[in-house]
Amino acid sequence: MKSERTIGGLILVFIGIFWLLTNFGIITWSLFGVMFRLWPLILIVIGINVIFRDRVWVSYITWGLFFIIIILFGFYEQYSFRNDVFSNSNSDLVIENTLETTTGKLKLRLGGGSIRIDSTNDKLIDANVPVDKLRKDVRFSKDNTEVYIDIKQKSDFIKLDEKKVYDYNLSLNEDILWNIDIDMGAINGTMDFSNLRVESLDIDTGASNLNLIFGDKEKNTEVDVDGAASKVEITVPENIGVKVDFDGFLKDTNIEELGWTEMDNYYVSPNYEEAVNKLDIDLDMAVGTFEVKVK
Repeated sequence: MKSERTIGGLILVFIGIFWLLTNFGIITWSLFGVMFRLWPLILIVIGINVIFRDRVWVSYITWGLFFIIIILFGFYEQYSFRNDVFSNSNSDLVIENTLETTTGKLKLRLGGGSIRIDSTNDKLIDANVPVDKLRKDVRFSKDNTEVYIDIKQKSDFIKLDEKKVYDYNLSLNEDILWNIDIDMGAINGTMDFSNLRVESLDIDTGASNLNLIFGDKEKNTEVDVDGAASKVEITVPENIGVKVDFDGFLKDTNIEELGWTEMDNYYVSPNYEEAVNKLDIDLDMAVGTFEVKVK
């Protein structure tokens, strides 16, 4: 029992030190992301400890090796990218495009405010973001084929007499294949992806009012919107097939007026099966309004 408490305590100390180093920017890789990829190791370690449960030193060695592997793999992931951390002294974030870059991952972890996303054929990204308490992390793979952009609003102490909202404006290169992950508070804005190649879009917000505009530059696009009381409007070209999965309570929608087919919790546009380009939307809202415009 004493050895179990010791091992449990050491694990908590390790996690605490890790999060402390992460907050100071020394470590940029995700502990849980690495553990998710290496999760079978947990089963191996537990299995070895079950077999040799009477030998305390086995527990120390196996769990010690487990965390060493986690750390080494995490830093390998971190330094397999060229890391450029942009200071907060300038609200403009401009990255030149390279001929080698073909795919991009954009992660936005922001507070409340307004957002606008559109396209550019010149820069890799041309953005204007708030200076205050913002970390802009840009990493390229060693061969420059992939770029990872992480824009994060740093947390602040709670100030009851002050409520800040921010404006975020981003233009993304239209030739890059993008995977976009947006985690924000209460937001309003327009995200125009009509000229962008978007493979996946994941939006997690509080109360929001969003206008999402899609094009037909990518064959398959998956969209996941998770919000509280929200109003979401999407605009799609008439030549793409659309499938929408609802989860939650919709106060108002025009889906049935469009003549789309209802299948279980899905609504499917009439041209979905034969369409070359497809848009799959997973919509999860507590209470919301959802409107589709076909252009």
